[in-house]
Amino acid sequence: MGTLVAWVLVRDRFPGKRLLEVLIDIPFALPTIVAGLVLLALYGPSGPLGVDVANTRAAVFLAFLFVTLPFVVRSVQPVLAELDRDVEEAAASLGATRLTTF
Repeated sequence: MGTLVAWVLVRDRFPGKRLLEVLIDIPFALPTIVAGLVLLALYGPSGPLGVDVANTRAAVFLAFLFVTLPFVVRSVQPVLAELDRDVEEAAASLGATRLTTF
């Protein structure tokens, strides 16, 4: 998932790109305990989103996603930026699908 987000950030221009980059960097600024409390407040029984997934597998998934996704994105992003687009174009001209090229 982090590789896909990094790919989109490197290859595409779209409205809200800066906002997405800020959202990815938020977990770097928050201590882990604060992030846990924020997630509990958002997805707990009295959360404003109306979704109660506290103490479930979904909550663990969301917590891991929140904490680890930024590390993956920021690690993969410079590598993807260095890839030559000519290689991708050559793969497409030889009949490779977008998924195969990715």
